[in-house]
Amino acid sequence: MADIAPPRRASAILAAGIQLTCVPGDPDANLAAIERLARALKQDSPSLELLAVPELGVTGYSAGGRFFELAEPWPDGPGLRRLSALAADLDVVLVAGYAEATAAADVIYDSAAVFERDGTPLISYRKTHCLDTELSYFANGDALPTVATSVGRLGVMICWDAAFPEVARTHALAGADLLVTIGAWENPYVGDWELVVRARAYDNVIPLIAVNRTGADGSAHFSGHSCVIDCLGRPVAELGDEEDGLLVGSVDFAATRTTRAGYGSQLRDRRPELYAAVSTPATTSASPPSSPERT
Repeated sequence: MADIAPPRRASAILAAGIQLTCVPGDPDANLAAIERLARALKQDSPSLELLAVPELGVTGYSAGGRFFELAEPWPDGPGLRRLSALAADLDVVLVAGYAEATAAADVIYDSAAVFERDGTPLISYRKTHCLDTELSYFANGDALPTVATSVGRLGVMICWDAAFPEVARTHALAGADLLVTIGAWENPYVGDWELVVRARAYDNVIPLIAVNRTGADGSAHFSGHSCVIDCLGRPVAELGDEEDGLLVGSVDFAATRTTRAGYGSQLRDRRPELYAAVSTPATTSASPPSSPERT
């Protein structure tokens, strides 16, 4: 786990996301769209400090076996160099989804690259909870680091990671100021996406930005509905199903500190001595128990 930085003292930042329809297997086209939309965002919102791009935004989600040739090494891959330059050009902390190559040709990860405002590569977070279909290509990551940036300490989650309360709680206990969730959350489960991201914010009294894919990608169809959520799970800014949507919203750190000192006492009121079962491997069947026969 990364070292914990001093808590951010700024009152608020302006955060944004690109709700993007990607071209499967075409990084050049996707990066061009990301660059174009990011520059439009910065032009319209010059005070923008944080920008997020969806899961596998560089490659598209349905690249299949091509993921192994499209994956690139952190931090020197060609797409990553373009993202680094974009972060520096726009003076934003940038979080973007890509396929990460490793020294082992058959081991790649569904990852999120994080760059500082001057383009410095900070961390590549590897998705820790891949779906069964994703495990055909990607390995699960094995760490939940937080990352210190000029806009605060970030806890990054990729899509299905956010369905696990333990992931967001781990980030909150490590001192995260903001949760950044990038997704490729499919239809017809948009209601679940909205529920999950709001719950993770409320659980931990921490603001959250969630940026999701939209449009069709192979056989998958994505639900959009990117949002900025305050520390009590309430939407600050939202997008619907529209393609290539630009999300902008304020992340209020001062309100988070005030809320945690009062009503939002979830972290303060924890009783870890009662929660041992949370870290114990599940022993129950994935199937629901059968109902007893009635006579």
